[in-house]
Amino acid sequence: MSWNRALPYGTRDKLFGESRQMTETAYKMMAFFYTKGYRQIETPTFEYKDVFSRGREEREQRLYQFFDDRGRTLALRPDMTLPIGRVVSTIGLKGPLKLTYSGKVFRVFDDYTGKNNEQMQTGIEIIGGDPLKAEVEAVATVIQSLQAVGLDDTTIEIGHAEIYQSLCRELGLDEEQRLHFASLLTSKSLSGIRAFAAEHPQEKAFLLELPRLFGETSLLTHVRGLTTSHSIHQAIDRIEALVYQLTLLGYGTALSVDLGMVQTFEYYTGVIFRGYATSSATEFLSGGRYDDLFQRFEGQKRAAVGVGVNLDEIVRLKQQQSELTNKAIRTLIHYEEAAVVDALKRAQGPLNELSVCETVVESREYAIEHGFQTLVICQKDGVTTESVEKGETS
Repeated sequence: MSWNRALPYGTRDKLFGESRQMTETAYKMMAFFYTKGYRQIETPTFEYKDVFSRGREEREQRLYQFFDDRGRTLALRPDMTLPIGRVVSTIGLKGPLKLTYSGKVFRVFDDYTGKNNEQMQTGIEIIGGDPLKAEVEAVATVIQSLQAVGLDDTTIEIGHAEIYQSLCRELGLDEEQRLHFASLLTSKSLSGIRAFAAEHPQEKAFLLELPRLFGETSLLTHVRGLTTSHSIHQAIDRIEALVYQLTLLGYGTALSVDLGMVQTFEYYTGVIFRGYATSSATEFLSGGRYDDLFQRFEGQKRAAVGVGVNLDEIVRLKQQQSELTNKAIRTLIHYEEAAVVDALKRAQGPLNELSVCETVVESREYAIEHGFQTLVICQKDGVTTESVEKGETS
């Protein structure tokens, strides 16, 4: 079989309007981050595998790996946070730092998930400073940036990495059991959790309720009675403090909680986030606190929080509205050589486009195919305007 026209699984081409929207959306979000004091950072698309992996089999099989000319193992970056952590540690940058980025990330998902292995991502990282203030800043800023690109129906789910991690410690789970437990929480499998809780009765009451502990922030008020774990109580306290601060700032209606949330990367240590739109069940935002990440680079913890936005999903949500808008205002200008000056003047108007077709018939077909509303035909003897949809002339 010839592969010269096929694409690897999890990748796809982006054409025309979608590609343009991707560029425009990334620019608008980055421009907004600039106004809030974030400084841009860019890292290589691939680095030594050790930046991304600690040797855990589950992590390594999610990496795109290859070798350089000296036989050293390289990997395409699966996220932006790890490379930024490497840069900050290598250069010795001191906090507080407010950083922003835009670029592609690469993750190997199973074929049946339907997820893209190549994603365009933008986001922010706050390194150093007061942890709670940084978390409030991160969530508020990303909500504002989404509003800046036209997404007003965003819901930010807030969880805490310590809830899952504390249960793993207290239940004495090995690596295989941890992965199974994470899978049950992610899928919110009630039957699976019942079987799991039966094997670990010491936290049975909390485990049985955990898949249901998501939704409005008011559910936090009765969670403490389900467990005696001090670390889980502290995690709930922190979620409440963050929700309270964001509500004071006017973002309360955009918040929900999910106490069973488990992030993909194990370096998260505190509050964690995911974002959704009311018109889609697909997650397009992810992040959280990752104080432990800097231990692999510096040997000690460092306060840090970040949020990444999947621009592919943002563009998908916006695409239909944008296409309808473009169809209503675009004009195609066909011209004869003798009328080129008039045609060029008309093309200076907003969203007026010169046709490169040889004949009027070809220009008319092009206008219909590409969603133009009006066709202007400039000839030596005068100008004709056609409504593309109705085929009327004037």
